[in-house]
Amino acid sequence: MQLIEEQPVSRPQRDAPEILVIGGGKGGVGKTCLAANLAVEIARRGWRVVIVDADLSCSNVETVLGIQAARRLDDFFYQKGGKDLGQVVCETHYDNLAIIPGTTGLLDVANPKYQQKIALIRELQTLEADLIVVDLDAGAHLNTLDFFLMADTNGILVITPEKTSIDNAYKFLRASLFRRVERFYQSPELALLLKRIESLREFIECVKTSNTFEGETKGAICRELVALARSMKPKIVVNRARNAYEAQIAANILSKLARQHLMIEPENLGYLVFDNHVSETINSGMPLVVSYPRLKISQCIADLASRLGYF
Repeated sequence: MQLIEEQPVSRPQRDAPEILVIGGGKGGVGKTCLAANLAVEIARRGWRVVIVDADLSCSNVETVLGIQAARRLDDFFYQKGGKDLGQVVCETHYDNLAIIPGTTGLLDVANPKYQQKIALIRELQTLEADLIVVDLDAGAHLNTLDFFLMADTNGILVITPEKTSIDNAYKFLRASLFRRVERFYQSPELALLLKRIESLREFIECVKTSNTFEGETKGAICRELVALARSMKPKIVVNRARNAYEAQIAANILSKLARQHLMIEPENLGYLVFDNHVSETINSGMPLVVSYPRLKISQCIADLASRLGYF
């Protein structure tokens, strides 16, 4: 079995900041810890980074970073007239790293309107930064799916080697794809079919045999569905792995599910080894890459940053 290659990928030049969205189906797999440490590591290398806490109900990036911000994402959603996300950006005590803190979790801001989410996504692309790291909520809520779909090739799925985590990540990826299909077509007929289907291949077969669409239309829809799926290239990071071999097994299982049932080909980005120091650093508000830079897990985070093209 071929293990994950350690060679970094080149990062293309962009006029707008690159957006890296970190999600996954199951809560407690380490999304926030990875997002915070990766953001700090890349910022320490001289890149301008903004980390966004997009968990709209239970935000905790501030806790992991050991800071307390004066403004919150609530302020952006409550702005009247034109939206300005720059007013919510807060500096941190880490060089080159700023934060957009999460919401208070109150009902209104935990469930923003679709127009508010679109405004947030649009404003993220205007920030003066090299990289925007977005930490998502767990689960497959519409808010989470819409944020994950901000970047087809820069979405990271965090999993652990447990079967439940892999299964939930697959379901999250499937929900993301179906949400993308729903938004692409905005068709009540297709939306109804999506609610009854468990895989893209099955969905394509339903379209082919459906009496709702004519022959040429059926063919066009099927081709578009395959193109939508293949344009999604999520990256897998396996957390709490005992070694590279165990991480590769878990990543391979998820990749196989995505390839067979969703026609999506994920990329195995890397892994983080299990380490007992993680809880300590979260409780102390001091990221791993700062408090224990020589640990294997900190080196794993550094390797991820390099593989993303941030040297």
